[in-house]
Amino acid sequence: MKQFCMWFAVLAIFLLIFAFWNPGGAVGDPITAVGAVKFNKGTVAPDFFIENLAGDRVKLEDFRGKVVLLDF
Repeated sequence: MKQFCMWFAVLAIFLLIFAFWNPGGAVGDPITAVGAVKFNKGTVAPDFFIENLAGDRVKLEDFRGKVVLLDF
């Protein structure tokens, strides 16, 4: 039983090291890593249309000067 616990502990340590090991170093910028577009501060967002929950068409421009949270 004691030997089983020792092997289990060694396996657990190995799995933890393997899970957090990153041979290539840091991933870099996570925004560009997923293919998203990154805008600099002060850049105007492109205008787009979307339907709200009531089915009305809403433009991003309608919210100019306000904080907008997009949740997909």
